[in-house]
Amino acid sequence: MKKVLVVLIVSLLATSMLFAGGASEEKGAAQFKIGVATIHEGETWEIQKKYFNEEVGPALNMQFMFSEKLNDANGLVDFMDQAYAAGCVGIINFVTSNDAVAQGSRKAEEWGVWFVTQNSALNSNVAKITHNLGHCGASATGMGRAYGEAINDLVSDGKEHSIFIFSGAAVGGAIGQGAASHYYTVEGILNAMKEKYNLKYELGIDEIINNQNPGEVATGNPNVKIYIYPGTNVSSAITAAQTQLQNGPYDIFAAVFSYSSFSNAIADVEKSTGKNIKVLGTVSIEKQTSTGFSSMDSFGDSVLSAAVLNPLNIQNGMCAVILYNALTGHAEAMKANGHTILFKVEPWFCKDAKTYENISKLDNSHETYVLNGEDLKALCVENNPAITYKDIEAKLVELSNIDAIIEKRLK
Repeated sequence: MKKVLVVLIVSLLATSMLFAGGASEEKGAAQFKIGVATIHEGETWEIQKKYFNEEVGPALNMQFMFSEKLNDANGLVDFMDQAYAAGCVGIINFVTSNDAVAQGSRKAEEWGVWFVTQNSALNSNVAKITHNLGHCGASATGMGRAYGEAINDLVSDGKEHSIFIFSGAAVGGAIGQGAASHYYTVEGILNAMKEKYNLKYELGIDEIINNQNPGEVATGNPNVKIYIYPGTNVSSAITAAQTQLQNGPYDIFAAVFSYSSFSNAIADVEKSTGKNIKVLGTVSIEKQTSTGFSSMDSFGDSVLSAAVLNPLNIQNGMCAVILYNALTGHAEAMKANGHTILFKVEPWFCKDAKTYENISKLDNSHETYVLNGEDLKALCVENNPAITYKDIEAKLVELSNIDAIIEKRLK
């Protein structure tokens, strides 16, 4: 029996070569193998993978096994099966539906694998499962505040403006059935427009957001129109946006994701109507965002007028720290009386191209990562026995100040 166990251990160690990740800082120490179940792909995801592999892995002695792009709970569980068979002892989950979080948490509990989810809402149904370490994601209410600030900036000229909103998965977002960040983004826009123009909505804001049918919102002001297109079918949303921007009074376009997919349609409308359309979107630090701020439209303005940045690497790093603390025997320090925590990452409002120029210099190297290896280690109970979930929350508050971050990392 002992010989069988030795062979099994050797085999599992050999599979480590199949994983991406940095080398262990402690020579000869076995690395923690972590499965990352992602919903992302493309340039933004490659930037995040680089952060995992080059900064997080060496700092926390981790190797990462990445999934292909996943869409639902079944895809998550299938990947977890593969990751567990390959020797993973932790899972970072990006599949955010309540069903996926519940199934993933229960599967992790069955195997004794630690499980943390990157999203903006807490699934209370599995909040007390031992191996579920909770959630870390964009602060949903923070997204609302940032978008409210952005709208106030865009309409500060004293004129009446109308807005087309691509609301994505906002429907049901407040109750865990959609995307909480999308829901509160739209709530922030509607509240800002209401306050600015003293609008009188015929329906409550929650009812407006949860309408699954695209259409115009009754505002009580014939000169201020709001049109909401819900759902995640981008191609259909582009067609609707082009029609409404072309034929309606809308001169602000806001997208909760994938704003750049609408760029050509918006440019065509500007040229054909002579209407200057301001564009606001949720973005990440990537080439696409740089292009949006540096490219000029037919009016000589940047294609992307303003943006709300979701600092994804902060979420990634914190998820890894939470896992590391559990893997080293300190899971309870990451919970409140045995109950999982929703760790909130505040978004950054970027008001113009100049501001983004500085932000774009972040998260490119060890020196410029907002949350680098030293920061990660400082949040490990193994290095500081006094660390609890409250310290992680405090660090996230500190990282909400983008001006202070720029001063610290780029000075």
